Amino acid sequence: PHPKESKRMASEEREIPKKPLNAVTALLGECFCEFPNVRESSPQSIQIMELHGVEFISLGAVSAESTPEERVHATIEQLSQQTKRLISIGYLVEDKVTKTIPLETFQKSYPHDKTLLSRQTLKIIDEIKRKDFASAIQDLNKTYQTQKAFIFRAKNKFLAGITAHNLGVLHVLSGQREKSLPLFRQATTLKRAAFGDDHPEVATSLDEIGIQLFAKREFDEALFVLQEAQKIRSRYLGSGNPKVAMVLNNIGCCRHSQGNHRQALITMKEARELQKKTAKGDLDLLHVAITLSNLGYLQIQMKQYETARNVLEEALLIQQSVFGDENNKAVQDTRSNMEFTNAFHS
Repeated sequence: PHPKESKRMASEEREIPKKPLNAVTALLGECFCEFPNVRESSPQSIQIMELHGVEFISLGAVSAESTPEERVHATIEQLSQQTKRLISIGYLVEDKVTKTIPLETFQKSYPHDKTLLSRQTLKIIDEIKRKDFASAIQDLNKTYQTQKAFIFRAKNKFLAGITAHNLGVLHVLSGQREKSLPLFRQATTLKRAAFGDDHPEVATSLDEIGIQLFAKREFDEALFVLQEAQKIRSRYLGSGNPKVAMVLNNIGCCRHSQGNHRQALITMKEARELQKKTAKGDLDLLHVAITLSNLGYLQIQMKQYETARNVLEEALLIQQSVFGDENNKAVQDTRSNMEFTNAFHS
């Protein structure tokens, strides 16, 4: 990792048995089906909530150049149209975290298992759905402080890092991004100590650190952090995992901001090729649309107007199907970029 980031964090999954969920398989495909049956392992398992952060950087419209901070904010707006989409449920089984699945899908597949979530967690989920982030932060912070105070009790060693990450996400959603970066760093430190340096949980928080550094225009440091996240995911999950595509998208955005447009385009194409093989479900479709939009943006910059238009048309179809709103900023940015290609290609 970058020397500056290493200095900050210096003081600072193994393979899970596969058990497919038939309902989830039908809805989302194989990528969400590594989920153990809690009824077989309930004495050792704890149900957990994980919040999706920004995850993907969007470059926006060519005709209205955005700052890095505005680009990150635009992505937050896209992904938080329905806050319940940001919530996933999984299990902590011994020292492993199962692959999480979206809250709605989980509730449909296991309607009775919601009782395994604590009353406090259910309350926080309700607050997030209502976009009452201030209350959610207050309630989740109580949980975090308890977990840290009794770090070696029960599963707190593993849960504290996940909770710190969730708090960071809530601060991002509430517009307090300056408070989110320290929380993501705390999450990384706690997760390294609990799960080990090369665990995907560590990469999840590194992703968000990289994105926040990107927003602060610290592109070199952001790139090093994101590359570490990519290495962890590739080593642990395989190079074809959709989470690898996510990191590649963000690396491409960093390289673009560094002025390395050709390498940015190569990286974005690599991200798109991975997504073609793996994307399932609405949230993934949003990620695909962001990468397609970014790819079109970079192709415009390289004067590849016809190719860019084809890519942007695909992005627009996805955005319209997901958002259903022509006034959505993502839809407007894509239309703007398509008009830009028309002006040069006609």
